[in-house]
Amino acid sequence: MLLGRSAQFVKELTPFIVLLMSYEALQGVAGSLTLAPVIHHAGSGTSYGIIEAVQSAFLSPDLTDVMSLFYGLHFPLVIGSAILLWYSNRVLYKKYLYSLVACSYVPLVFYTLAPSAPPWCNGVASNLLATTSAQIGSSSLFSELARIGSLIESDKLAAFPSLHAAYVVLFSYFTIRLKRTYALVSVPITVGVLFSTIYLGQHYITDLVAGVLVAAACVLVVTRLDRKGKTPPLTLPTGKL
Repeated sequence: MLLGRSAQFVKELTPFIVLLMSYEALQGVAGSLTLAPVIHHAGSGTSYGIIEAVQSAFLSPDLTDVMSLFYGLHFPLVIGSAILLWYSNRVLYKKYLYSLVACSYVPLVFYTLAPSAPPWCNGVASNLLATTSAQIGSSSLFSELARIGSLIESDKLAAFPSLHAAYVVLFSYFTIRLKRTYALVSVPITVGVLFSTIYLGQHYITDLVAGVLVAAACVLVVTRLDRKGKTPPLTLPTGKL
């Protein structure tokens, strides 16, 4: 609004939001149409051992509130980084947009063909995200933010690959590409979001690794297509920002 670019911003951001919202709609359809059995990760082994160790070693009401807040950041980070990139570097914004959309639809394929349940749903970890509201005893701003974060929970059968991991890795990668000093903020946030998914019992290590690999693959494919001129161009306004 201050720079007089609101109309152009809305014009370019609207298709982006529509694609993400369509993913959410299709996710519900996929869940009702899938014929594949739910994949239940083994109740023992390295992944379960790590989750059990993390929850046992760090369990506390305050940390649960903090981690619930971090867990709910993955989608606000999508919007925030999109705005930052749009105003700062339109080339990076274009790559980010297509990488993010690809990252949203690749897990949808997994969800449709081979849905998988998170650790807490399989009974191998505590669902600490569900207890956040009960642990909040004050009406402070932080407590309210933690409560809101606890409401942002992914589909119970869409644990693999982790979109939390994919989204936050894209956020970190593109903000650092934009300006290296942003790593001082983006890297701690990324670590916090990834740790929150384990601590709260929402993902296995394999889910996170798969999410990171999906994000990396999407960036690689989009970058190569962009070099070959196969990605649709974004309309750029004339003049300087």
